Amino acid sequence: MGVFFDLGRPVVGGWMGGPWISWDPVRETDLVWGAEFGQEGSVLFAVDVQSGQVVERHWIGAREFGVRVEEEGRIWIYNCHGLKQPGNILQSWSPQTRKVVSHGFPPLSGQRFTSVLPGPEGQLYLGTHPFGHLTSFDPQTEEWRDFGPMASPPLMLDQQIWCHPGGITQRGEIICRIVRNPGAESVALDPATGQRRVLDQVPEGPARPEPRITADIYAGTYTVDGQRRRFEYQPSVATDIVGLNKGPDGKIYGSTIISMHLFSFDAGTRRLEDLGRVGWGSGEIYDVIGWGNKLYMGSYTGAYWAVYDPSRPWHPCPEARGEIAGANPRCMGQLGEDMNRPFEYAHGPDGRIYIACRANYGFTGGGLAWFDPRTEEKRVLRDLEQSVQCVAADAQYVYGGTSIRGGRGCVDPTTQARLFVFDPAQQRRVYTCIPMAAAIAVTSLAVSPKTGMVYGSTDTGHLFAFDPEGLQVVQIWQLRSLGTPLMGVPEAYGIIHLTAASDGDIYGVTRTDVFKLDLSTDRVVYLDQPPIPDLYQIVEGTPGVFYIGARGHLLEYHLKDTPHYR
Repeated sequence: MGVFFDLGRPVVGGWMGGPWISWDPVRETDLVWGAEFGQEGSVLFAVDVQSGQVVERHWIGAREFGVRVEEEGRIWIYNCHGLKQPGNILQSWSPQTRKVVSHGFPPLSGQRFTSVLPGPEGQLYLGTHPFGHLTSFDPQTEEWRDFGPMASPPLMLDQQIWCHPGGITQRGEIICRIVRNPGAESVALDPATGQRRVLDQVPEGPARPEPRITADIYAGTYTVDGQRRRFEYQPSVATDIVGLNKGPDGKIYGSTIISMHLFSFDAGTRRLEDLGRVGWGSGEIYDVIGWGNKLYMGSYTGAYWAVYDPSRPWHPCPEARGEIAGANPRCMGQLGEDMNRPFEYAHGPDGRIYIACRANYGFTGGGLAWFDPRTEEKRVLRDLEQSVQCVAADAQYVYGGTSIRGGRGCVDPTTQARLFVFDPAQQRRVYTCIPMAAAIAVTSLAVSPKTGMVYGSTDTGHLFAFDPEGLQVVQIWQLRSLGTPLMGVPEAYGIIHLTAASDGDIYGVTRTDVFKLDLSTDRVVYLDQPPIPDLYQIVEGTPGVFYIGARGHLLEYHLKDTPHYR
């Protein structure tokens, strides 16, 4: 029997939102509202600008939400991402009750809210994604109405569409910006008749005055009439682990979703440390990889590539976006070629780091990129049909697993995931196959030194073995559970992570299981039950000791329990 140790939550308060400014007529003061987001739920809080004290704190059952402020002090809270359901629940807070109350959701499912627009007669108009509907809510009657999709035909199957209500015409029509590719447009809907029309030109809205109050929620500061003040908010929400790998100094390094933070764990000192937020961009650092005495990483949004030297002090230089020579981590710019999400990385046989990428919003496919640490040269080998979800390598080839999903908002041109063999010497793919007919994504790859074969996982909950010499899939296994879906990685399917361990076998995690693919018997062996589900990432430290992300926690798993004597 093995044993798990919960090492704790490496990053707490890494994903913040706001600010939103409202007038509190009961306390007769301005409030600065902020949010602390997380995969397990969120917190809405308010700071009294006169005292700098946190005077409101409310738990919100969503991963992320937006806020719309009314002049009389009421605020509307619209969920962008739910916890176990899409985020299309509307809530509100009022100065009179000082409570957050729920107003339910519109008569449609599988969607989330994008933005809120107050209407001319007191109604609220809310746009949705991914089907691009416009809905309305009447606060007086508590009634919902769905006006249907706002995009012009044709409506493509599985194409993601955003509807953003953002203005009102002189005729009382609701102006919606429709985002998709192809087919971005602006439309106007008459709520009385339900008729919509496409706008050739969007009328300009009224100019917004300079705000009297501004705030930096991450820094814990706000400015009133030019005077900067601080507030103390104690964060409590952990952000889920998304990246995990062994660093050049033997420590375990990782990153968390939508935080831009790095963390480390030193098994010798038992210290788990949040190193801090890097100096560039927003989104997440998807993964990390060691090369030489440095740690490299890629981040969304914009597919930025960066390097961290663990031997030097943490010095992110946010004022220079981490791009100056003294920054640590140092941002080396974007990978380019319309890349947006650099998911996973592997050491190629040519000394380069290979990077699995997904394209930017509206662009199909993705690409296989590489970075040469010796010269800092970067290149993207574009795939216009599919994104590259995962990557692995042996002494001769680089192996890539693809997803049919390209950048959100595009029309995906394929229906089946692929496995490809890339020859670094020729800089081209030399073989491609479909490992599982029903799979839309190959989610992870690992090469075993014991057998020399490539092992992969799919969104359908299967494992497969690929023989690089015979160029064929030689075996398939069905797992008893699927992988963990994590928002942005992407959330459309779960990822079953794999790693080749020092004993030559393949270890992996599903949402609820830790397993070993025993290559001596060709059997899947389920190991000890983890204390926390939603497992994501697995990497071996010292032989027989594995590190696993479990929501916002880092787990340490020993294959064999150490005997205790007294």
